[in-house]
Amino acid sequence: MYTFELNNERKDANFASGRVSTKSPVVEIFSAMRDGKDLARFGKKADQAANYIKELNSKASAGDLSAVSELNEIRRFSMEPQILQEAKLLSIYGNYKAIGYNDSCEVEIPEFVGNPASKQALGQDVNFPVIRKKRTPIATVAISAGYAVDYRKAAIGDMSDENELKNQIAIQIRNKAAAYVVETIYKAIKHADGVKYFFEGDGLTKTGVDGVITPVRRFGKPTITGDYALVSQLNAFAGYQGTTPAVTGISEAVMKEIHDTGLMGMYNGAVVSELPNPYDTSLMNAAGTDFQTVLPQGLGYVIPAGGQSPIYTVTRGGLTSISGTDVSTGQLITRYDLEVGALVAPGREYMIGLLGDKKLSTELGTY
Repeated sequence: MYTFELNNERKDANFASGRVSTKSPVVEIFSAMRDGKDLARFGKKADQAANYIKELNSKASAGDLSAVSELNEIRRFSMEPQILQEAKLLSIYGNYKAIGYNDSCEVEIPEFVGNPASKQALGQDVNFPVIRKKRTPIATVAISAGYAVDYRKAAIGDMSDENELKNQIAIQIRNKAAAYVVETIYKAIKHADGVKYFFEGDGLTKTGVDGVITPVRRFGKPTITGDYALVSQLNAFAGYQGTTPAVTGISEAVMKEIHDTGLMGMYNGAVVSELPNPYDTSLMNAAGTDFQTVLPQGLGYVIPAGGQSPIYTVTRGGLTSISGTDVSTGQLITRYDLEVGALVAPGREYMIGLLGDKKLSTELGTY
């Protein structure tokens, strides 16, 4: 799901000239050309860089792999800030940290050690727990996205495809990273030993949802978040069905809220929040009748406000680019990789409640 196969793959950084960096004028001018901005502010450097970029594309279209690598390095430095900014959105799931290639891939997790607090006898010491930081290794995977480039088009100065390609890479990496994190959280909670607050069935039930919300809210006011198809089922628990203009026992304010958003804003004191879940238009469902969504539709979380989240996510290093021939099509492809890791602190899985609807996501049982 997260990579695609290349033949004869080459890491572009190893075959480029090494003269290009994030601060190189050619990177800024390439970005301006890609975004259709005026180059006049760059003065004489604009023509020099534009001609150099067109020359590289001309060589690449003739099969010069060194030119391909040089272009991909320029692209990488141009799009990397946006990709890393998008990666920061992973902090919505908990603690996010960007680490360097040479840093140890670990996170610091606070834990209680010592004896529980007890009453103090006069003139005597008393036992109490303390918090210490424990360094825990976190595994990473390569989240990949890529495309086939039409070098001939850019060789004559037509950069119309570059902006679309940049956005495509950013969206693919962001969506795949979010899917990886969500699935990692699901597996950690479902397979945890000890205390955990977990409901999974063929559709949500009021008893099952309440059985997760009640204990989780003791850690803080909870938010129920998930795909619209999952969280919209809570409407029925309040007696709301269809688009009836009024339901006995439901206030006019709640009815207006449902009509405006399709969701109740609150359920039993918990905030109900839809988690955006776009289509992945490159994948079809098993029946071939619709696109697959990026995240599982049948997966939701009950997350308490405040406190220290047990979910840790990292990105390691920056963006890397690799060129090679696609196994399935034979086309020359550029692939961009970003290392992403996710971890639920062992022993603290109970701090996140989990809701699963197997009717919406049949793959849940395979995780």
